Amino acid sequence: MKTVADIMTRNVISIKDSDNLHHGRMLLKEYSIRHLPVVNEKGLYAGLLTQRDVLNNALNVVEKYGFSKLTAREERTLIKDVMSQDKSSICSSANLREAGQFFVSNKHSCLPVVDDDRLVGILSPVDFVKLSLSLLDNE
Repeated sequence: MKTVADIMTRNVISIKDSDNLHHGRMLLKEYSIRHLPVVNEKGLYAGLLTQRDVLNNALNVVEKYGFSKLTAREERTLIKDVMSQDKSSICSSANLREAGQFFVSNKHSCLPVVDDDRLVGILSPVDFVKLSLSLLDNE
């Protein structure tokens, strides 16, 4: 039976929880990604910074201080202060049925893959689409 390790993305771009939000926003933009796994100072998985987190913060800052203050405020805001506290994750040895059921049951668009509290990959519905296409090609 196939496992999460068989289809996950392995080379994951991540950020430290002590980095600033501006750096996080720039990484999301540079790599055209919507989710940025967060690790702590020990390299352990700590949570997820999403485009939604960044946008919510930006809207609050602009409303309170104006657009001209956005970058300065982001540079003073730590990732750990705005990241999602939902630490949903899955281990790389989990079967794909379990991972697929997670996406069906929850409104998450990614699932960090964590082994022994360390980030080893990320899984998204796109990975399942790629698997489906591969299986269809082999019919």
